[in-house]
Amino acid sequence: MSNFDEALERFHLGELEYSGGLANHGPMGAEALERLGHQALIPAFLGLYAARVPVAKAGKVMNESEEAVALGEMSRAADWVATYEGRLEQGDWRSVVETFVPTLIPGLFAGAGHGFLRVAHAVRSLELEDSRLRRNELARGLAYWSARFQSLPGQLGAGTSPTCEAPDQMDSWPLVNEADARQGFFFESVRRLDRFPAFSEAIEDLASPHIAELDEFLSRLCRVAASLYLGHPSLRIAYVHALTIPSATRLVAPYLSDLDACRLGSAVFQSTAAMHSIFGSRGGEAVTDAPDEEVERVAKSWDEIRYHAACSLQEHSIKMVEACFREDQIREDPVFRRAAADAALKIDGRGRAAEC
Repeated sequence: MSNFDEALERFHLGELEYSGGLANHGPMGAEALERLGHQALIPAFLGLYAARVPVAKAGKVMNESEEAVALGEMSRAADWVATYEGRLEQGDWRSVVETFVPTLIPGLFAGAGHGFLRVAHAVRSLELEDSRLRRNELARGLAYWSARFQSLPGQLGAGTSPTCEAPDQMDSWPLVNEADARQGFFFESVRRLDRFPAFSEAIEDLASPHIAELDEFLSRLCRVAASLYLGHPSLRIAYVHALTIPSATRLVAPYLSDLDACRLGSAVFQSTAAMHSIFGSRGGEAVTDAPDEEVERVAKSWDEIRYHAACSLQEHSIKMVEACFREDQIREDPVFRRAAADAALKIDGRGRAAEC
């Protein structure tokens, strides 16, 4: 059994959340560590992280009528886990993804996107090895997505403006610009958008991306998100999610129909835009300090970036660096190295992780 599988076995003893609403990042962080080439540090990460998470309760398999009522009910999380575990015992995990992810796309912001993110990491682990343990991890990702199901304002794909061009318009995207709106968990903060019609109007102006442009669209969105991350140094954790969510789309979209892959692309843009509407400031923050020499030095080498992130044992640092590395391998851009180096060195245990 690999270090990753041993970590999964331990993490599956725990709940999907802890401390009243913080997502359990443990399995995602362990999988990302393996992808960064530092699987030897997974036991240290496990030892540091697993103690935070309370012991999971047992659930029961639900029928269809119960599921309809339980969608978005975190109190039924254990039942969602049992239900998806049952489905994944009966058939191929790819068919489960193809069947059930499309129904969850409208609620992609579930747990600040962590239901979707946990699904994406689980899918990638299953590509390497199909095992019951890894299918059970996929079950927990789908369960968290279902239990925290949360839609955002605005009908996706309703407009005519090209979605592929939308990332480049983020400088003029409508911003709430209220400090109070940034308080609490991320999934609580975005509820302010229900009273901010400019957001839903901007979303509804966009058409769904076409399948032929989805790859380029995701690259553009991730580049913009990396720039926003660098432009908002006091809000690093928020903008980590603005990048990791669209990048994770690449891991799930191949298992969906073209139509559903494009729907997913629209939903991840909506999630990234929601984070920016709540946390963004026009032109970013006024940064008067000189560029950090250590960040600039580390940014020259992916080997060093990955090493620092892994040694941090900080889940957001690990996941951000892995996503930036993935994007840079697809379409190289210095902004990914700079954002990754910053995340590797600047996000630590004193970061604002208590918001997701």
